[in-house]
Amino acid sequence: MKTFLYLLTRVLSAVLAGVLATAAHAESAAPSGVRRTEQTYQVPAVKLLAADGRPRLLRPLLDDGRPVVMTFMYSSCTTVCPVTSQVIDEFVRALGSEARQVNVVSVSIDPDHDTATRLAEHARSRGATGAFLTGDPQSAETVQRAFGAWRGDKMNHDPVVFLRAPASPVWVRLEGLVSPQRLLDEYRRLKPA
Repeated sequence: MKTFLYLLTRVLSAVLAGVLATAAHAESAAPSGVRRTEQTYQVPAVKLLAADGRPRLLRPLLDDGRPVVMTFMYSSCTTVCPVTSQVIDEFVRALGSEARQVNVVSVSIDPDHDTATRLAEHARSRGATGAFLTGDPQSAETVQRAFGAWRGDKMNHDPVVFLRAPASPVWVRLEGLVSPQRLLDEYRRLKPA
């Protein structure tokens, strides 16, 4: 079974790499494929559950002194989330030793299914780093609404990545299938010279 899962993971990674290469090509050919805006969001005072089982207040978690890269996802998604997750993973790998200087946060939009244990397994299966958060349905909705990402249910979610410099009130919002290189470029723009 482990061999099958390993092979399946390798095949899916290869397919996702192809999708990302296509998205990167499409993004360079048509820059309007990813919509970039700058927004100010009021981070709600909610408590979420981290993949390690510990409750975490969202505000202090996002305000830990590092730049933030945040996404909304759910572990059983078969469309947008695997592609966005692959982008985040490649972005983190591209940072190399600098990766620890970035606060990567993934918030589940399916708290009924995504328990802390399930999110921990999801992160482990991807070799992903960062904070994976879940919570009760009301808290998950509150966070999504605060970031203008609430779409009514998990099946209607859009690919969106949020970036913010430390202590900045302004978030960069990237809507669409962003490439790892574009995410890296946006991150570099956040950092002071």
